[in-house]
Amino acid sequence: MIDWDSMQAYLFRLVDDRQDYWQWGSIAICLAGAAAIIILLRRNIFAPGSKQQKVFTRFFDPEKRISGIPVIFCFLLWITWAVRSNWSAKLVEKGESYLPGNYIYTATLLVSAFVLYQFATAVAKGSSAPKFLGGGMLLVFALHLFGWLSPLSIALRSISLPLGSIDINLWAILSAIVALLILLWLVALTTKFLDSFVRTRDDIPPSIKVLIGKASRFTLYIIAIVGALKIGGVPLGGLAIFSGALGLGLGFGLQKVISNLVSGVIILLDKSIKPGDVIEIEGTFGWINTLRTRYISVITRDRKEILIPNEDFVTNKVINWSFTDRIVRIKADVGVSYSTDVPEAIRICKDAVNSIPRILKTPEPSCLMIGFGDSSIDLQIRFWIDDAPKGVSNIRSEVLLAVWQAFRDNNIEIPYPQRDLHIKSGSVLTDTNQ
Repeated sequence: MIDWDSMQAYLFRLVDDRQDYWQWGSIAICLAGAAAIIILLRRNIFAPGSKQQKVFTRFFDPEKRISGIPVIFCFLLWITWAVRSNWSAKLVEKGESYLPGNYIYTATLLVSAFVLYQFATAVAKGSSAPKFLGGGMLLVFALHLFGWLSPLSIALRSISLPLGSIDINLWAILSAIVALLILLWLVALTTKFLDSFVRTRDDIPPSIKVLIGKASRFTLYIIAIVGALKIGGVPLGGLAIFSGALGLGLGFGLQKVISNLVSGVIILLDKSIKPGDVIEIEGTFGWINTLRTRYISVITRDRKEILIPNEDFVTNKVINWSFTDRIVRIKADVGVSYSTDVPEAIRICKDAVNSIPRILKTPEPSCLMIGFGDSSIDLQIRFWIDDAPKGVSNIRSEVLLAVWQAFRDNNIEIPYPQRDLHIKSGSVLTDTNQ
């Protein structure tokens, strides 16, 4: 049965002093101030369609929006608690009574835990790791609030796990694991913001954007791992010999992987290939989709995505159709009969090529006579385009089709191979057995 008298007495103790009224009043003022600030922000800065609204939609889950009131409320509570604590310390120095702030401090911890959990859930976008971290932060705040965190840490520190010359306690291991999860989450969040910022800068070349992203990820992950080991109490100096031996073994066992990693860095530094370039390598024609740590993604004309190791782009011959200039020249061979007026056929070829919109007028297309074939006079049409990503074979086909139509309209014959058979007369062999 519920003891209503004890509950009533407990509630009265929350407001049985003048300072309690001041604390609860300060909390109420902070809440009202947070609501007023959020109304002003929503009407001005974070209005629908504004840049700030687009940024939050990009990085946070739109279906789980962060409520602004708890965030501002938490900020105002921390300011209020800091001001009240500083004021109370000065009163104590003057010999006056201490100003209690336990209710404000408790409310600040609870609201802060809720804000952190809300932030982690919004950033998660379906991932469980940030939600787990947010729940863990909420649990730590609750343990600290009830005074259970210190006894728990003392008990876990008493359980040691000796690893050779290193003595690590259970509290240090749990702290390192939690710190690693938090740091990895922060690294992922930081790199996401950095990639978004770099992607919007038009003055940075695409290859440098990829290099900035990869270098920042590698550096931040190394810092996160080293930081977690330091928090766990692992002496980093003792790992130097082990790291050297491990690196030597990995160097022999992962030669291809390391070669691709180094090749990827070389490609990014020399800017020879960047996303969007049209390339041709070992019979594969397409454009660069993404540059990854180990491979480069190439999308072909038939929408196949081929993953080519970075080492192939460093050691093999690569045709980059858009390296320094997007204008490329294409050749198409045709043949006409020996009875054809060749200058007239050349003029007709030029007119047919100039009628195609994709072909550039400058440089001007040309048609040359390149030889005498077995059955035809060989001509070669040369023309220029600046949109190779739209395809090379299709424009060559379009040129040949236009030339064929023009030859047909002007009664110009495209000969087919002919062979003359000469039979020499001689004696006829007879069968002597008959």
